Amino acid sequence: MPADQRQEVRIGRARCHRFPLARDGMAGPAARRRSAWTMPGRTARRLIAIGAAASPPLVARSPLCQWSPMTRPPNTPVYPVAAASDWKRMGRMSLPDRVRLFVRDRRYRKRTMSREGIRFDLVRRASTPSPGPQDVVLLCVCRDAERYIPSFLAHYRKLGVARFAFVDDKSGDATRALLDQPDVDLFESNVDYRATGGGLLWRDMLVEHYGRGRWYVSVDCDEYLVFPGCEARPLASFIADLQGRRLKRAMAVMLDIYPDGPLRDAPSHRPAAAMPASLYPLFDGDGYDLENGPTCLSVRGGPRQRMFGVRMRINKFPVIHMDRRSQFSGGATHGPFPLYRNFTAVQCVLLHYKFPADAVEEFRKIVSLGQHVGGSKFYKAILEHEAFGEEADLRYEASMRYGTSEDLVRHGFIQDLR
Repeated sequence: MPADQRQEVRIGRARCHRFPLARDGMAGPAARRRSAWTMPGRTARRLIAIGAAASPPLVARSPLCQWSPMTRPPNTPVYPVAAASDWKRMGRMSLPDRVRLFVRDRRYRKRTMSREGIRFDLVRRASTPSPGPQDVVLLCVCRDAERYIPSFLAHYRKLGVARFAFVDDKSGDATRALLDQPDVDLFESNVDYRATGGGLLWRDMLVEHYGRGRWYVSVDCDEYLVFPGCEARPLASFIADLQGRRLKRAMAVMLDIYPDGPLRDAPSHRPAAAMPASLYPLFDGDGYDLENGPTCLSVRGGPRQRMFGVRMRINKFPVIHMDRRSQFSGGATHGPFPLYRNFTAVQCVLLHYKFPADAVEEFRKIVSLGQHVGGSKFYKAILEHEAFGEEADLRYEASMRYGTSEDLVRHGFIQDLR
């Protein structure tokens, strides 16, 4: 880095360098307030110890949590936000927390999985021309996804996705036949989802196939992206908004959608290409928690927490620019590298089609495969909960009905960058 872009600071006897992060979404005063540090490991560890002593974590370590949780800022806004000014306060960190994040990023990158013995093959190539540098490529890992494919493809084509890249994880239904489309590349591998860190290694391999320096949409097949004005403008316009703020990725909260009644009375997904939110229109309007986690600003809540006591992170980064420093493997589904880019406001949402009419059967299948975090422990906890079953009714007094993206902006679920 050029010398004129960094500032040398002495801490004790060690020389450290501070440099602005304006290229990654901050400029002017914001860049001066929030800066990344480079320093010798001993000094970093000393500062972490000082910071931990000055600001003890809210949550103690446990055998399932081997990282030191970041302290929660005293003025962290609630979600959804009450005023547009609250977005500016999301993701703020103290200097000790920034140092911890820097060290954690370097340590976590060492966990990147080896590709030895992993075969990754393109088994069906799209018939349309290869995507250009400005075209958006969608990355998706799927298994037995015939329920979602028609509506999923229709939704993202409407948003302007140029090429779909699917990794099929040994589907046993009609998924592969439904993916025989002119704009879909289909890949397969000799290993399964769990052996690739929850598919993160596959996503990195897809990025290498299509090239770095471009924008990607990285989602699961039950996630439907919504951004401000998406009904009338393409994804390229939203990406231009992000670039205008010098952002490299957009954070989304997964809003679990559910039927207006018990699961047993939920409508079947017909027609197959219909948007799931037109059939399952409700989502939780409050009860969400925010905190600075180890890899991102973490959001938790929704019906899975409210009804079944399961505190799962429900935020992701579905729209992401993959440059040379970006990486999925070694990090987390909810926090790709570099980690400092993951502490930001919510610019979009993912309508999460998690509670269809046969949700009980779907959850049993997820638990039997055991490929999700901790052997699908969260889904197992829901499945074993007495409130979960075909008679389950996820509605409550604060349930909201999905209408348009503008409704989400107005109610504080999405920051509008336009």
